[in-house]
Amino acid sequence: METIDTVFFDLDGTLTDNYAGIAGCIVYALAQLGRRAPGAATLHACIGPPLRQNFARLLDTTDAVLIERAIDLYRERFEVAGWQ
Repeated sequence: METIDTVFFDLDGTLTDNYAGIAGCIVYALAQLGRRAPGAATLHACIGPPLRQNFARLLDTTDAVLIERAIDLYRERFEVAGWQ
């Protein structure tokens, strides 16, 4: 019987491609706010930076209430499907 002596935990998406989940949640949040989804290049640029920074840029705003609403919507979708 073979024993496993190493286990990897990918807590930040370094070893797996988390683009689809993150991009889907961003697109969902923007749609709920009546905004169009950006192109793939823009969505790829959202992988890594903090959500507040991403939504401020995507929504072209400094309105903290709007940014927090977008984050809430992102997390709403993430709980259901984005983490998968």
